[in-house]
Amino acid sequence: MDSIREYLTFMGSRGLLLDIDRTVRREDIPELTDRLSSRAMVLMFRRVEGYGCGVVTNLVPSHEALGLLLAGDDPYALFLERIRDRREKVPVGRDGSLTSVDMEERDLLSFLPILRHCEKDSAPFITTGIISAVDPDSGVVGRGIHRMEYRGGNRLGVTLINPPLADIYRKYEARGGRMPLCATLGVDPLLFLSMALKVSYERDKLEVAGALKGSGVKAMQCVESAIDVPAGAEFYLEGYVDSGDMRRDGPLGEISGYYLTMEKTPTFVVNRLLHRQDPIYHGLLPVGPEGDTYLTFVSRAHVQDSVKKLFPFIDDISFVPKTFGSSVVVSVGSAERSKIRSLILSMMAFPMIKKVVVVDEDIDCRSLADVEWAVVTRCEASRDIVIVPNLQGQPIDPGAPLGLGVAKMGIDATIQGKGMEERARVVRGEPARIEELMKSLEVLR
Repeated sequence: MDSIREYLTFMGSRGLLLDIDRTVRREDIPELTDRLSSRAMVLMFRRVEGYGCGVVTNLVPSHEALGLLLAGDDPYALFLERIRDRREKVPVGRDGSLTSVDMEERDLLSFLPILRHCEKDSAPFITTGIISAVDPDSGVVGRGIHRMEYRGGNRLGVTLINPPLADIYRKYEARGGRMPLCATLGVDPLLFLSMALKVSYERDKLEVAGALKGSGVKAMQCVESAIDVPAGAEFYLEGYVDSGDMRRDGPLGEISGYYLTMEKTPTFVVNRLLHRQDPIYHGLLPVGPEGDTYLTFVSRAHVQDSVKKLFPFIDDISFVPKTFGSSVVVSVGSAERSKIRSLILSMMAFPMIKKVVVVDEDIDCRSLADVEWAVVTRCEASRDIVIVPNLQGQPIDPGAPLGLGVAKMGIDATIQGKGMEERARVVRGEPARIEELMKSLEVLR
């Protein structure tokens, strides 16, 4: 799968694409995404008032969507296996169907339906930009996903605060030279996910993407620089970093559910925009489920790989939606209480996890109501809650700057070794007859 278009066709054939053909306004897309995301479908807004392109949001609505792309019995294990490998990039010529637009005297917002996601956002923000720049020492192209604030005309704020782009930026600053940059928008989900992974500086993330996808990623060279970028994307923004134009960046409502402001970030001056015919803009609502899905899929893969080996009685693991991977529920089979406590402490060792609840197999670990019932009926707070202070957390945790000194909590909400009675369950009727009656009453629709 080489493009976002192929992915949309793939999801549509499986009934997982909500195709919206009515004209919508750019300003309405964030709320529509927020309200429609509960359907666990990709949202495709075909007609956006004032624009010649569509907007796709909620691109990855669930872990199952990524599982379909990886096509394996255990997508988490397959993910880890593949990202340890690499596939060489496949150089290709520049796509002749791309339209090139000189942006020096033009306004980006007249071409791109950049979204203002939250009420107090300082401006519209691009949240799906894959930033690429060449390391002047090694010649390796560093890549990452960095937010970009619309600053009027052909200028975008760019938050180059994470490696490898932050280090590459400092090298250009030290040399006093201009840093060429290219932002790629609108790629398939596995390629997009690869750009958020941490890899060694000697590796181009496109090689990791190739391994994840199972074939080398086609790469073409930019028009104005030596940077190569993934072919098949919807938009390319080429230009340079103007470090003389430093501005306050944000606030922007981030994945944590809180606003984040940067004191100063440099400006990305876009000289050229290339786009496909009838292009598709990928908008990611930071406080919506899509970003959460990427983060928790990767987190689950790493947690499952290490913790399940130590605690084979684990039945299932579920990350609580909209907690950016910080809250997890673990379902377990029969085990000694001491081992459950050890499991809790092991889970706390992962920086992304701040709270872990352990439940029995009869509890649906994806149902917050079921989990809460287990907590209030199977947990004795004085003996079953573990609190450990001063642990490493996530940098995006609003309660702990830089993720340092985080207090974490574990809850044993099982009946293991507690002599508790069996849970009362409603008697079941004949399944086929019950289902037929429910459908006739439209309860399932």
